[in-house]
Amino acid sequence: MTNQKKSWHFLKKNLHFPKKNLHFLGFRRIIPAIMALYVRPLSDDERAQLQTLAGGDDAIRARWAQIVLLSSSGVGVPKIADTLNISAATVRARIKAFNERGMAALERSTSPGRPETITPSLGDRFAALMREREPRDFGWADTGWTLDLLVKAATLEGWVESISREGVRLALRKSKHSYRRLKDWAKSKQEGESPPPLPTQSPEN
Repeated sequence: MTNQKKSWHFLKKNLHFPKKNLHFLGFRRIIPAIMALYVRPLSDDERAQLQTLAGGDDAIRARWAQIVLLSSSGVGVPKIADTLNISAATVRARIKAFNERGMAALERSTSPGRPETITPSLGDRFAALMREREPRDFGWADTGWTLDLLVKAATLEGWVESISREGVRLALRKSKHSYRRLKDWAKSKQEGESPPPLPTQSPEN
């Protein structure tokens, strides 16, 4: 049994998914000002599909399904993030996507097992991540972005199923960014210095 399936079996044993959750109890209507984000009520068919996906072999779709199921049982965003070891931002994004698109939000643009294409748009995502967010946003103690952390963030956010450190560098090169210069820029910003202008492209990475 894979670690993914073991994790899901543990969750199913320790967390329940009743049909009558906070939505059905009308709790959101009682105190809407302080109510956290939850998924909308699930139909029986949706719940069955989500249970199947949550125990499936596609790790990313399984994680997305687990987020929805945990939320539907009344578990809040911070607890889901802690339970599944992902960022709260990812949890909120998947809940919002499901509320807007339903089961279609759990479809992936690339089929499981197909080699991931390293594209400029993926590099732009890495660059934006290094400029606008910090590892602490994901609950990590590190103060600066490393290639290993970027790999971890990309898989947790669902951008790719898997990617290597060199794949991160390649994506940044294709999007005309330099990992080393982005890292130096972010470090200057953290230290309160005036960050130098970000480069468009550099042969050094």
